[in-house]
Amino acid sequence: MSSLSAFDSRLADVPGVSVVSSTALVGGEGDGLQILVIDNAQGRATLTLQGSQLLSFTPTGSRDLLWTSPLTAYAEGKAVRGGIPLCMPWFGKHPDDLPAHGFARNSLWTLTTAEALADGRTRVQLELTESEATLKLWPHPFRFAYTVIVGKALEVELLAEHKGTTPVKFSAAMHTYFSVPEVADIAIDGLDGCARIDTIGGVSRAVQQGPVTIVGRHDSVYLDVPAEQIIKSSAGSTHVVSNTKSAIVWNPGEDALKAADVREHYLHFVCVERGDVFDNALELAPGQTYRATMTISG
Repeated sequence: MSSLSAFDSRLADVPGVSVVSSTALVGGEGDGLQILVIDNAQGRATLTLQGSQLLSFTPTGSRDLLWTSPLTAYAEGKAVRGGIPLCMPWFGKHPDDLPAHGFARNSLWTLTTAEALADGRTRVQLELTESEATLKLWPHPFRFAYTVIVGKALEVELLAEHKGTTPVKFSAAMHTYFSVPEVADIAIDGLDGCARIDTIGGVSRAVQQGPVTIVGRHDSVYLDVPAEQIIKSSAGSTHVVSNTKSAIVWNPGEDALKAADVREHYLHFVCVERGDVFDNALELAPGQTYRATMTISG
């Protein structure tokens, strides 16, 4: 399952960058997944090569801003619960009953770049291109690239290049799980006045009034949102800044007690996702490149 065959020797030249198995890092059975560790004086992050999925980001001297379930399985082809899954080239359920949230989060990406920047930050880039398996699900040639910069803040850039010959519908979300002491006690600023689509018990539309708070199960899509949202909790404030137009706020509530990879741990995270979904979804012309950025800081 390795995607590092041409890169191993270059990793050795980048201080603080290494690849370890999830079994060695967090325990578990079997071979687990390959995890890229990025560690410098400003912060530390980990991500899986499967899905190019960030699992953790800890600014030096602070707490981990991301949440990954202690119950998740690290197994090939199985989604990891937590961190920042990349949902694309579609978001949510597919009308033709294809896998929810697309195929990018379960595909093996290739690490193409790793470098220590002059200011002490570390930059890596991973790529995914079409394969026989992806073409069965989405019959279009493409190049996805995901750049991660680890410093005092976590900066990511997601590129999706449509290399086909006909226009294609496209949506994407960076499905970020944020760590909080108690989800019932948080408030999320930066969505007041935005159009809100609630998806529980059918689809209804409203306008958000004031900060977003979580009472029980919450699953709402906010449209044409400001660049910044702030998650406020007893642990402090977490800032999320993105150029995308949508935000999705989700917590499963007590439904999570039935989920083997969440259970009672739902009390300690909130998803504040950024992307372009629902009314903000796109149609990519041949040769067009979609670009989404996000910065997370404490």
